[in-house]
Amino acid sequence: MRLLRLSAVVALIILLNILSGCGGGGVSVNVNVPTLDPAESYDNQYLEGWENLRRGKARLALENFKQSSTSDEKLYVGFGYAFLVQNNYRLATQNFQKALDLAPDNMQAQLGFAALYEAKKEVRKAFNLYSRLRVQFPDNPWIKVRYDYIKSTETEKYLRQARQFQAEANDERYVDSLKDAAVYSPETIDIKIQIADFYYQKKDFSQSASYYEEILETYPNKDDILFRLADVFEQLQKYDSAIVIYKRLLELKPGDLDISNRINDLKVKFYDMDLPEKFKNIFFKSAINREDLAALIGHYFDKFLEVRGVPKIITDIGNSYAREYIIKVCTLNIMKLRPDHSFGIGDPSGFEVNRAHFAEVLHALVKFLEREGRPLKFTPLEEVVEPGDISPLHKTYKIIKFMINAQVMKLDDSRNFNPTFDISPSEAVFALKKILRSIEIGE
Repeated sequence: MRLLRLSAVVALIILLNILSGCGGGGVSVNVNVPTLDPAESYDNQYLEGWENLRRGKARLALENFKQSSTSDEKLYVGFGYAFLVQNNYRLATQNFQKALDLAPDNMQAQLGFAALYEAKKEVRKAFNLYSRLRVQFPDNPWIKVRYDYIKSTETEKYLRQARQFQAEANDERYVDSLKDAAVYSPETIDIKIQIADFYYQKKDFSQSASYYEEILETYPNKDDILFRLADVFEQLQKYDSAIVIYKRLLELKPGDLDISNRINDLKVKFYDMDLPEKFKNIFFKSAINREDLAALIGHYFDKFLEVRGVPKIITDIGNSYAREYIIKVCTLNIMKLRPDHSFGIGDPSGFEVNRAHFAEVLHALVKFLEREGRPLKFTPLEEVVEPGDISPLHKTYKIIKFMINAQVMKLDDSRNFNPTFDISPSEAVFALKKILRSIEIGE
């Protein structure tokens, strides 16, 4: 029955292709058909069809797929590529989407969309998708090849434009070209320093802050950038963020009286802000707990945390300063409740946040944002990094590896993740703001 059903589907798709006028059209020579994942299983017809695709023989590939008995989501991927090779973008899109509807993590279907964007000359969309796939599948060589190719060609193109506009004293187009180059080479800090300094000199502190923060993702201990960013946050009256930066500087320069005095001055300004006192106290603690984490997520992501259904009933948060945010993050499944519907306030056992638990919460936050239609663009590390102190069999291994390679969380100098260590306020704020910036870049 399944084969009959699939044959009928294939016949219908081929008929639609003919009726659309594209079935006999020219074959695209620019479609990047990847190699199949060797970890997956395929029958001979599917393998032959895929090889026909790679040779540009889309009609023969369709015949192979029609006779294949492999799973539906793989067949939809094959159909998608066959139509893409024939320049039929509409049917290619439909089939790749059907594959993802059946298997949301299907790598080949996602690569199909990336190849589709390349074929349509939507280079930035393709690059953003390859960036996400590099984080999701860091060991895949095909993804790396496509990512590196687009990165090098587009970066050089926009740097050439920037040099030309600089020579013409066209400031607006000069900085726009630099920003385009930075999209494709996010780890090249010289580009970002030029952009950040440009906006700082123009007193556009919001723009400069964004780029200084991105520089610190790659070089977190670059003290001149830390000082400049702290000053920018003061100018923007974001005293909480300024304090976090100065505390990081104090860790690099212990005993520095100028930095200590700056922190004390900012404390006064911060406590004058209209925020709950317990929330303000988070930034001066050595480690955060679950209540603090809910408050921080709520503070930075409030505009995204819309509860549409009935909020969850939580039994022990009546006196919590973060009550409103705890209800939101638990109802939206970003943070979890205990089986008795309590959050755990007042119970030291399991209430503190260690690095493994923090990674799980961040992962749930990312998944929630993606479900809400918020595209995120993370900057993958150049080389895949494995945490040295966690077994691949650990329940949070994949999540932790994702957070590291997305540069949301970091390893120590010995390449250890330290899953049982506490999370400091500065670490928490850094990670949350990284995710927040990833939304803005993705959009």
